[in-house]
Amino acid sequence: MSLLSLDHIRHRYDKKSSQNVLNNVSVSIEQNDILALVGESGCGKTTLGKIAVGLVKPSEGVVSFKGSDISGLKGSGYHNYRRGVQLVHQDPYASLNPTQSIYETLSAGLIRHKLCSRRDRRDRVKDFLKTVGLDPTDDFLHRYPHQLSGGQRQRVGVARALVVQPQLIVADEAVSMLDVSMRVSILDLLLQLKEDRGLSYLFITHDFGVVRYFAEGYRIGVLYFGALVEEGSCAELIERPLHPYTYTLLSAVPIPDPRWNRSRTPVVLRNLDDTAMPAQGCPFVQRCPFSDQHCREETPPLRSFDGQHKSACFHPDRIPSNLRSASYAT
Repeated sequence: MSLLSLDHIRHRYDKKSSQNVLNNVSVSIEQNDILALVGESGCGKTTLGKIAVGLVKPSEGVVSFKGSDISGLKGSGYHNYRRGVQLVHQDPYASLNPTQSIYETLSAGLIRHKLCSRRDRRDRVKDFLKTVGLDPTDDFLHRYPHQLSGGQRQRVGVARALVVQPQLIVADEAVSMLDVSMRVSILDLLLQLKEDRGLSYLFITHDFGVVRYFAEGYRIGVLYFGALVEEGSCAELIERPLHPYTYTLLSAVPIPDPRWNRSRTPVVLRNLDDTAMPAQGCPFVQRCPFSDQHCREETPPLRSFDGQHKSACFHPDRIPSNLRSASYAT
């Protein structure tokens, strides 16, 4: 039984529109697991994350927590789900209430879920500050977000998710607004918390370098135009992509070696004449350099190749295989 599963999720923000933000997406996350979702801006990553934490109700599909459909949860069942799945936001500047001190921000979850007595609350908040690498002093507790650096704010965001003792954290571009050195420290913090607390992650990003660092040994899913076009282990997907969109993303990553830059096969995308998804066929058909009439007439299913590696492509054999995976480490 999966910790969290999203089955056949479809979503549209405008009920009158025929365009789905998410189109028949199915993913699952196990205990002590990492699933990294990769894709360009506007592909539906954040919407899927909001659906996972219960902030958005999908137009179609089922979200299950520990085997139970969350739409039918009430009372303690729903309470446990909302505690069990927490969100770390992308923007550390906008995600914290500027009128609340750090103590007020972190103690809110303890109060809402009645996790400790009033007498112990301050000590618990200090413990979580120490856990995320912040100064557990009274002076720091009474600071406001504008008095913190971006990295400190994001650590407060991580601590806010931790105070309710979740089992899964949805990290939505959690390091994209931080400088490179701070990114690594936050990623290391999240990985250490996974080891110490048995956390699972739905890790949302557009950066394959970050994915390779964070999700090594786990799984990656690639979203395009609201559809899951490829899923597989981190090593397999990066070393041998089976979908042209994944290959395009990987080939765009610069390699600090001119010999490899000259030897790898470039992918030239077709111009996208229409921003809407094609009425039929593969969602990538308008840009894919390998598409044919079959791709324009029929939507390729997400099917398995070599075990757990899945791709929604009719022609995975046409994709070049001369990527050098070592270049995608952070």
